[in-house]
Amino acid sequence: MSKQQVRKLRVIGGEWRRRLIEFPDVDAIRPTPDRVRETLFSWLQSDVHGANCVEPFAGSGILSIEALSRGAKHCVILDQAKAAIHAIKSNLETLSVSDNQYQCVQADARAWLSRVADKTSFDIVFLDPPFADSDLVSLITSSAKLLKQDGKIYVETSVALDGSVLPQELKLKKQKRAGAVHYALLELQ
Repeated sequence: MSKQQVRKLRVIGGEWRRRLIEFPDVDAIRPTPDRVRETLFSWLQSDVHGANCVEPFAGSGILSIEALSRGAKHCVILDQAKAAIHAIKSNLETLSVSDNQYQCVQADARAWLSRVADKTSFDIVFLDPPFADSDLVSLITSSAKLLKQDGKIYVETSVALDGSVLPQELKLKKQKRAGAVHYALLELQ
């Protein structure tokens, strides 16, 4: 990546705290802000170590990188954009992350979620789809099918989540707002 086409983001916690990652300067990539990541990983502090995670709309991949930095066992990192996946792989190699700790997949998240539902399971799903995606409830429903018992889904969106529209197997555990970003933690009941 040429320097003019690169944005940088700092890892805020764990083993790689203060390390910079690079990602393509593309409008579709909207990394989770530092303040939101701090809150999210405070919510998940006892759940991340040893967890199997998936990030279906990775963009910069920062949520998976933060999870791995804090001791997650394995992360599946998906994005539709080839440039995003290439940058994430490059960042993981720069951080000397072992190949058995992650899998980067260039794929459509919706198709991947429906293809693997009931075939694999995760402790944590980091769900940060494009804000223009109007079918968030179906993404949450598909993600819930991937969860292990007591699993959690982090959701980032442009509007507050209404707990009454969520699948009944999920409980809205926490929700906050930072500027234009609404974020919530859902838990499998």
